[in-house]
Amino acid sequence: MDNVAAFRRLYPFAGRDLKVPDIDLLADRRASVRRSITSGAMWSVFLTALTIIFVYPVLMIVIGAFRDGLPSQKKPFTTEGLIQAFTSEDTWTTLGNSAILVLICGTLATVGGGFFAWIAASTNVPGRRLLTPLMVINLFVPPLFHTLGWLMLGNAQNGLLNQFVRLFGLEGSFMNIQSWGGLIMLMSLGYMPFAYLLMLGAFKNRDQSLDEAAQISGAGTFRTFFTITVPSIGPTITGAATLIMVLVFQAFDSPQLIGRQAGIYVFSTQIYRYVRDETPGKYTAAFALSLMLIALVVLLFLLQRWALRGRSFTTLTGKTSRREPQQLGPIRWVFSAVIWAFMLLNLILPLFAMVLGSLQPVFGVMSTGLTLDNYARVLTDRQLSSSLTLTAWMSILGGLLSMCVALVTSYVVLRRRGFIKAYTSLAVWIPWALPGVVLALAYLFAVLSFPSTRSMYGTATLMILVLVVGTIPLSSRIAEGALAQLSPDLEEAGRTAGASASRVLVTIVLRLVIPSFLAGWFLSVLFISGNLAIPMLLAPPGLQPVSQTALQMFLLGDMAGGAALFMVILIAAAVVLVLSGISMYIAKRIRLRAGKAPAAASSLTHIAS
Repeated sequence: MDNVAAFRRLYPFAGRDLKVPDIDLLADRRASVRRSITSGAMWSVFLTALTIIFVYPVLMIVIGAFRDGLPSQKKPFTTEGLIQAFTSEDTWTTLGNSAILVLICGTLATVGGGFFAWIAASTNVPGRRLLTPLMVINLFVPPLFHTLGWLMLGNAQNGLLNQFVRLFGLEGSFMNIQSWGGLIMLMSLGYMPFAYLLMLGAFKNRDQSLDEAAQISGAGTFRTFFTITVPSIGPTITGAATLIMVLVFQAFDSPQLIGRQAGIYVFSTQIYRYVRDETPGKYTAAFALSLMLIALVVLLFLLQRWALRGRSFTTLTGKTSRREPQQLGPIRWVFSAVIWAFMLLNLILPLFAMVLGSLQPVFGVMSTGLTLDNYARVLTDRQLSSSLTLTAWMSILGGLLSMCVALVTSYVVLRRRGFIKAYTSLAVWIPWALPGVVLALAYLFAVLSFPSTRSMYGTATLMILVLVVGTIPLSSRIAEGALAQLSPDLEEAGRTAGASASRVLVTIVLRLVIPSFLAGWFLSVLFISGNLAIPMLLAPPGLQPVSQTALQMFLLGDMAGGAALFMVILIAAAVVLVLSGISMYIAKRIRLRAGKAPAAASSLTHIAS
């Protein structure tokens, strides 16, 4: 069919004297088919990559539970090891310890975080404006920092607090951080910043007329808080509690350094014990605990949804409401003291111990004076400097790769519909539900399952890959927060102008989310540099990152050198943070002078959620 006939068939009411445009409909149809085939092939490659990177390694957890040994050993499948694992007393002891820690620490962290969020958003307590910066700083500091800092403060032999108490003639130890009490205190304080940032927005967005109505009816401050304020943000509280409990389930640093010395084993440390401390490794028992942990995580989310079923929590309407601080009276000074106590316990004391310890020739010996020799040793010793170099490159490149993958997958989740969106969201969420030890073990079995990938075993490549995958759920929260602020109309305009989807993503989307991208990159760098669980299983001999090297130095008694090594990382991170803040401030000023709207910035509350 020629062009004229095709045009007349499509437009039968066109005039006879109308000039038919010179359009090659057959060529356009072929081009459309080619674009369709190319798009389908690209989406197939994308979904295949998601399956290989995210889904398949996790399936190895199920397979490993029915094979007692490494995949390369080609042992037959059996249920004996699984049955033995679930009938073992150690398994149920581990479950009991984990349940105690999750319930107590999850409750304390949620209650404390919600209490501080209420103070910051709704009261006139002095010092409330310091809470958000304090919580953000704690969010950026790796958990290993708090653990090592408190080990230097509260270990029974030469902890700084115990030495201080002995100056007054008291015998024995004032505290022993390596105990149930120390572990509960440390983990509860450590997760309060997450709970605070998760609930701060809900407290700020509440309609205060509800509280005013209760007070007019005769209810006091505390009765109003527990009967009106708390129930009105039920979804936020239960969501924060669920997330904190999952994080406590996954925790490795504090249970490994604090709880293990007291004989307290939880899921993550018991799995590590089965793999590393047993000869031969009890892989079936490790995977049995992993399956139990995954089931408990899913159960937590189901319970949260069940608790909120059929209830309405609408508290923000179209009517304007005043945001005046609630006048608490003299008790506000008590709450102010609580803020300063939290700041002291969660930041000032650990930082003081780390700085002081790094300046002592022998940690805990006050008579030796202060020196910079530990820093000189860290920077000149070949093994320690190579650990710093490895951590720097691994964190920078891994953080960049994590943010790039997170940006692409978040874009797909927010802009696509149907199966592709659901599958992408599920694949990216899977690593978030697994502790670092379980994730490392799953990838270890995955690469050993095929002869072509066994060469990755014992290499830095595998360790970096798992660190990137473990960081992507965090990076995705940042990317989603930035992309959610962009209207799809911007992308529609770009495609209408003839730009391809990839060009729209690079020239429009990426340029607008650069500030959030940089913030997420920096946060991913900190997460990777402070991660301990994954390197403990996957770090090859002679290539140990700072987290593992510092831990070994602490265990060998060289606390001063380990503190100096960790302080170098913190100082470098602080310098990068300051430079990033200055550059973003300058860029914002330039945009304002040019009359342009500021680029989308990441929301810290969305990062935490």
